[in-house]
Amino acid sequence: MAEVIPTILTADFSEYTEKLNVLKEISDRVQVDIIDGKFVKNQTISLESLKNEPTSLRVDLHLMVKEPEEWVNRALEILPDRVIGQVEMMYEPLKFVNRMVEGGIELGIALDLETPVESVSEEIYHMVDLVLLLSVKAGFSGQKFDQRVLEKIEKVKKIVGDLVGIGVDGGLDEKKIPLCQKAGANIFYIGNSFWEAKDLGKRYNGLVKLVKVKS
Repeated sequence: MAEVIPTILTADFSEYTEKLNVLKEISDRVQVDIIDGKFVKNQTISLESLKNEPTSLRVDLHLMVKEPEEWVNRALEILPDRVIGQVEMMYEPLKFVNRMVEGGIELGIALDLETPVESVSEEIYHMVDLVLLLSVKAGFSGQKFDQRVLEKIEKVKKIVGDLVGIGVDGGLDEKKIPLCQKAGANIFYIGNSFWEAKDLGKRYNGLVKLVKVKS
């Protein structure tokens, strides 16, 4: 089933809480980006600060951090629905996967724009619930969609078929989402093109309708 998931990437906790409250009336799910300043030269609110603002929304934690496998226990304390780790700074990807499986929640791996699909073993692809492909360089919002991700979507689709979700994050809008969906993606993370809308509810519902018509 196709999904549209709003994202929050911010270093300002008040902005985080404000956006979270807005989403309660619009969506049932959110992705929160956690960046430690080591994977990329940017930093967001801390993982621990999320405890100060519990939410009824289902939460995807996207860990753009050094050694995501060492963050698993801390991430599980937030009670997320899904945890996604960047493969580029994983010392041992299988360790991350196994720790997440033990935690009993959905797990995903994310590949930065220039990370080849072939850099991850097919064994790993078949063990996760989601493969997230970035269509921009990781770490900053507001970047333009890069069509190189379309070939990567097709490659992952050939490996996992319909057994694993394929997500795309970065520069998505009503023109780019259909391209990704045609290539095989079914989960679409939206940032700037969503938050810049005058009517957020209308924007979200329009994108949801778009992906459901195409699916």
